[in-house]
Amino acid sequence: MKLRIQGNSIRLRLTRTEVERFGKEGIVKESVHFGSEMAHHFHYEIRVEPNINVPDVSYNNQTIQVMVPKAVAQQWANTDEVGFEHEVNTGKDPIHLLVEKDFQCLHRDNTEEPDNYAHPLAG
Repeated sequence: MKLRIQGNSIRLRLTRTEVERFGKEGIVKESVHFGSEMAHHFHYEIRVEPNINVPDVSYNNQTIQVMVPKAVAQQWANTDEVGFEHEVNTGKDPIHLLVEKDFQCLHRDNTEEPDNYAHPLAG
């Protein structure tokens, strides 16, 4: 799972395997380790939350947590739908959330990205 943060924007891109796992298990997690201690780890995850109506995001204990309503998660994971986005109200500046299926790059060898989705513009 790729994470891109720019200003108040969070973008997640998931491979085929990760989308399948998200659809079946309801969660995909990743970590960045800056050292051996847990205090030096940064985590990010996307998870299904059955008790919400719109996507949401939180940050606690060095973890960015993207929460997705069950209906939105099932629609995205089980169809050709490329992604979904939502403006998350934080009470101050909204966070733009974008979750997408990860496509193969058009400008390099696709053997480096065998688990990515075929790019719709590829010949």
